[in-house]
Amino acid sequence: MVCSSSCSSDINTDPVQTPRAAVAFTGGKDSVLALHIVSAEFQRICKADSQAKQLVDSFKALNPVVLVSFRPLDQKDDFKAHSQEWTSKIAESLGIPLVVKGVGNVPSYEECYRSAISELARDYQVTKLVTGDIEDIGEGFMDRAVTRTGVDLVRPLWKLPRVLILDMLSQLDIDYVVTLTRLDKLPIPVSEKLVGHVITKDYLIEQFNWYDKNFPTMDLKTTVDLAGEYGEMHSMVTDSPLYKFKVIFQDADKKVYDTKYGSYLYLVPRQIVSIPK
Repeated sequence: MVCSSSCSSDINTDPVQTPRAAVAFTGGKDSVLALHIVSAEFQRICKADSQAKQLVDSFKALNPVVLVSFRPLDQKDDFKAHSQEWTSKIAESLGIPLVVKGVGNVPSYEECYRSAISELARDYQVTKLVTGDIEDIGEGFMDRAVTRTGVDLVRPLWKLPRVLILDMLSQLDIDYVVTLTRLDKLPIPVSEKLVGHVITKDYLIEQFNWYDKNFPTMDLKTTVDLAGEYGEMHSMVTDSPLYKFKVIFQDADKKVYDTKYGSYLYLVPRQIVSIPK
């Protein structure tokens, strides 16, 4: 166990006095990890003797009062990697309200995000927006989206080494499964070993090594981001210290999804269930 009821005396973890924050949230490993790092509640109980604990202590404690899921207005089907049902059950387990904000290209995605963030500031009195971003995939998109909203971006995972992120997930007892892989980056033989499986750093590297040994043309260890930051894989968290109950899938299929952007292997749970801890 990495947590205890005692806390460091130099950290203000009183949720009444800490800044109110919204968390950009899918239920995937990065958003859940970012939530834990900044949460006043988690900073109060976390006692991991590790790099993870040092990083948690380095961030100003926040009071996450709302989770926000940004979803395209023109989405005709559910997110393959992060179903709304699964995300909602995770929010229920965390005991934090979840709101869905639809975004589109009218007048622009940037303006839609800015409007949604302004609504969060107005409705929930938040001054911070926490994201699980690791790299600037959107070329400054989120920095621009928060302008003129009165909300500051907080990115706890920004530019962190991927091995450290995977180690932190393990050290902080955050369990996750891969729910979708991009097949041009992670071909079927290795994707079949990842999708639906509980992931650890050792397991992930083991599967990459296995694939590179048997299919040496890809060299996954140098071409795939271990955290999946470039869309190679997505995940959902099944348990964490802040969960009141586990949220898992029972009985699932795997399907290939072909789009104009590429092909993906994704998990199709037949049931998402809550399990007492």
